[in-house]
Amino acid sequence: MDLTQTEMKVAEYVTRGYSEKEIASEMFISPKTVHNHTYNIRKKWNARSAVDLARTFILNLENPKQYFAAIVALVIQFHIMINCETMELRRPVRTSARIVRVKSGRKNKD
Repeated sequence: MDLTQTEMKVAEYVTRGYSEKEIASEMFISPKTVHNHTYNIRKKWNARSAVDLARTFILNLENPKQYFAAIVALVIQFHIMINCETMELRRPVRTSARIVRVKSGRKNKD
């Protein structure tokens, strides 16, 4: 089914990963209006989630290859997130080899 021009713009923002609040601020409309548009889009396209919506949006483009670079970047970011547990992201705790000796307050007088 065909979408309205506003619904297409909302679908594009959803595909780019924007939240409903971010879409609302970009388009100068209420977040509730954005929610209604996404609901109508999902109903028209039988999409169960934002992922289905994004997939359908990309496949309905005249040139879906324009999103290929974005998809590759997302896959790389996902790979980094998965492997991030093994990376040492923080500086190691600094341990000093120097031992501080406490001197007694008495001086030897000979």
